[in-house]
Order: sequence, then structure tokens, then C-alpha cells
Amino acid sequence: MQIEGLAWPPRPEEYYLAADEHRPVTQGDVFADVPFAKNKRASKFEDPPNTSYDRRLVAVMGYTCDLYTDAGVLAKVQVVAPVVNAEQAGTPDDWDGAYNFAPLPDLLGDGAMHAVDLRAASNIDGYYLDPTRRVRCLSELGWAAFRQRIGLSAMRVVNHLDDLAAVGADVWREVELWERWNRAGRSPATFQAWLDQRQATLGGFTRRRLLYQGMVLEVSAALDNELASPPPVAPSAKKQTRRRAGDT
Repeated sequence: MQIEGLAWPPRPEEYYLAADEHRPVTQGDVFADVPFAKNKRASKFEDPPNTSYDRRLVAVMGYTCDLYTDAGVLAKVQVVAPVVNAEQAGTPDDWDGAYNFAPLPDLLGDGAMHAVDLRAASNIDGYYLDPTRRVRCLSELGWAAFRQRIGLSAMRVVNHLDDLAAVGADVWREVELWERWNRAGRSPATFQAWLDQRQATLGGFTRRRLLYQGMVLEVSAALDNELASPPPVAPSAKKQTRRRAGDT
């Protein structure tokens, strides 16, 4: 990841990855056509708010590890923030003072600057985070910059991109391995179980622990070996029924 010589705001070619459907949903991903609820004031305080919704661009706010259940599937409750046109939102060209916005340079390929409005986060059902409707995935640099803006918005603290990249490096490597798993045609929901298995040839530790201890090449090689073999075949429903019947 190249940080030295970085311009602000960053160029799109260094800020994004291809929005590949095999890539797991990660923090900062931008999705289209997501229903975003708006609660406007009622005429009386005790009355329910006037609720409406728009279908719009949103960015995923949750940290990548928190987006999934322990079973490796997207959690039902997700937090997203709306994506707005930066010029219309009043962000200056140099972004000075725009603490509540995260830049999305040339988001739609039309040269326009967009931004995530970090003030307006809302909950949605994870069902709407459909990878086929994903517009952009952030690069490793883009993800660090996105988290930098979140910290700036919430605490007015500027964290160095090098530090944020270092903190997120293990998660980033995990997502890359998960993407390879998906691309090989394996079920996305089974990757986490594989990662939590113990690797006898690597001291009996779980692959996850090894990955987070910096043994990326070793875990990557274990993944290569796994993907080179046929995936395990689940017993048919008929056989499972017979087994259960025999156990009773």
C-alpha cells in the first residue's frame, strides 16, 4: 500500500478495488438502491414521526468483523450512511473543516466527488447488501482513509493512515483469503469454520490464530491446498433421515 506522495483527496485508482461479487461485504463498501428511512418531526411531540424512505446510495459503516455472525453470514442488523454529492453538501475542495464527511472520489466514473455523510447513519436489514448492487469496494488505502474520517467525525482525532493500515492489516488479509474461497466456488458461509480449524502441520494452532500472528503465507498455502482438493460432499437429506431414524 502506497501512502507516501498521496494527494488529498486521493485519486480513484488508488482508492477503490473492482466491485467483485466474490468479495465479502466490508466496511466502506458502497451499495445502490438501498431503502434508507427518514424520520421527520410530527406536528405534536407525542405523535409518531412522519417516516418515509428513499432508495439511494449508501456506505457500510460497521467494522468488517462485526458485519457477520459467528456462522459467517451477514448479520440481519447493519449500519449504513447515505452517500451524497460532495459539492451539493457544501464540502470545500480542500476538505478543510469537512469533519463529518468521508470522500468518495469519482465514485460513479463521472468525475464528480461524492461523500459519505457520517452524521446520518441508520439501521437496515442486511438483506439489502446484495453484492450484485455493490457500486464500489474500497482499497486497503481507501479503507484506512474511511476509518480516519470516522475517527475525525466522532472524536476530532486525526489518526495517521500508516497506523490505521497496520491495525486493519490482519482483517484485510482475512478478507482477501475469503474472496479466494468464494471465487473457487466454495460456500461463503463455510470459510470461517475452515479458518477456525486447527492446522496440524503448523503446530496444531487454528488457522485464524496463525493468520493474526502474521503467518499469512502459511495460511495462504493451506488455503491453496484446500482449494486444490474437491470440496466435501454433504450427506444427502435421505441418508441423514435414515441416520436419524436409526438413532431413535
